[in-house]
Amino acid sequence: MRVPAALARATFPAPVLSVLRRLGEAGHRSWLVGGAVRDLLLHRPREAQDFDVATPATPAEVTALFQRVIPTGIDHGTVTVLVGKAKVEVTTFRGEGEYVDGRRPESVVFHEDLTEDLARRDFTINAMAFDPLSHELRDPFRGREDLRRRLLRAVGDPRARFAEDGLRAMRAVRFAAQLGYDLHGRTRAAIPGALDVVRRVSTERIAEELTRLVVAPHAEHGLDLMRRTGLLAVVVPAVAALPAAEQRHSLTGLEALPPEPELRFAWLLHRAVSPAAGADVLFGLRMARRVAEATSSLLRLHACPRAGAALDGPAPGAPLRRWLAAGGRERWRPLVSLRSVEAGSLPIRARPRARREVRAFDWTVEAELARGPALSIGELALDGLALMEIVGADSGTWVGEALRHLLDCVLEDPSANSTEALAALARDWWARRADPVR
Repeated sequence: MRVPAALARATFPAPVLSVLRRLGEAGHRSWLVGGAVRDLLLHRPREAQDFDVATPATPAEVTALFQRVIPTGIDHGTVTVLVGKAKVEVTTFRGEGEYVDGRRPESVVFHEDLTEDLARRDFTINAMAFDPLSHELRDPFRGREDLRRRLLRAVGDPRARFAEDGLRAMRAVRFAAQLGYDLHGRTRAAIPGALDVVRRVSTERIAEELTRLVVAPHAEHGLDLMRRTGLLAVVVPAVAALPAAEQRHSLTGLEALPPEPELRFAWLLHRAVSPAAGADVLFGLRMARRVAEATSSLLRLHACPRAGAALDGPAPGAPLRRWLAAGGRERWRPLVSLRSVEAGSLPIRARPRARREVRAFDWTVEAELARGPALSIGELALDGLALMEIVGADSGTWVGEALRHLLDCVLEDPSANSTEALAALARDWWARRADPVR
């Protein structure tokens, strides 16, 4: 096959080429496979460690050829060759036995047939192989043609591919979201019949695919495919259960937001769940605590107006400072982004006013922050040790109570954030305390 210009002009990491040469010299002609070939054809950047090598050599033969080898997945034919500080993953051509857990084959059989090895892969665009030493491309399932057609098509029978591995259905919609591709008709039609297999995949793996989907350039397209195939009801049932208009609202607007997981998850969930339930949804998906808590905070502070409602935010002064303190300095811009997308989702007549309100709120926040108000306990002019000295008491739960009281005073009146003023407020609070700790 004539080598495409994108591959002919491509450069490859020296460690990868050295591994290919050593294997070739030993009589094992080997190939770059999968996503690396796809991304090079699409002119997408690829990290050096993301070049996978497929070889007819067995794991034992690969291990014998290199000084430093890690048996990372030797039962399934994969070892990692260390070349200097670089890691090159090398996998033996293989066929696969029955999939019994919806994720991995019960057994593998090693062989020397490249085409048979490519036949076990998920989508045609991932079933190409390239030899950068001889500049030869192998594309037995017309992956290049599907790239040109912007189409995701399963290799072989899509029902069999999805029945083997439940994660493949999520990978299909995730690739569609990242690349802006459509699913081939038979491939899309096979997903609803595989939903029981999807349910058997580990929650963490599903969450990883969902996160990559929501931050993708075509996230709305990917989520719409999830809705149409039934995946949404399996993965995020709260959103799938929304009335049609509310669901449309939640599935559109994502691409107007920065590609940050907590921000986009907040938009996806803001009509479907309460702030506390939003955290529960993400914790249930085994999301990182940071993402779940940040999403919950954004949900708590984000206004969720219907048509005609104001988007002007908290009033200037103490209400605004309390709103900023509740979210933290780092979250106000994401919150303004959410408000801006809300403004764009209102009926056409209401949008100009709403956008003016969002801009005015943005300026109000900027002006307030420019004054440098304390918005957290750590920004107060005195700390817990100073408090204990002022009132003459040992440490206890009262310290946190007192600091929260002082912060509330400072949010009401920023000029109170001085050592002298806070000391006076602390003594007064201590004197009025119902049961002081002595």
